[in-house]
Amino acid sequence: MKIAIAKNGDVVSEHFGHAKEFLVVNVENQKEISREIAIPPEGEHIPGAMPRWIASLGANLLITGGIGQRASQMLRDGGVDVACVQPLSVEKILGEFLDNSLEIVGDQCSHDHSSH
Repeated sequence: MKIAIAKNGDVVSEHFGHAKEFLVVNVENQKEISREIAIPPEGEHIPGAMPRWIASLGANLLITGGIGQRASQMLRDGGVDVACVQPLSVEKILGEFLDNSLEIVGDQCSHDHSSH
């Protein structure tokens, strides 16, 4: 399984579309096998670009602090599950995922997207 964690610095990004980078972790039998940092392509905020890019990384699961309904649906349509979590330390969230104690708060955010 490959998971992508949206992050800004050492903390899970509060919004998928605003993440500066992603920690991409290969996991087998609930153990970390490898990790890399993936930087999203630069450019304007084009609807659908980030979900397609995450899917192109081969991710099976995206972990983020929040995500809009359309992006969440595009990811699921592309075979990527979505888990929204509290914007805590990336290492804490990864550790909780690996020991099956991750608290998922939803699969999309609830903030206003009228400005997108």
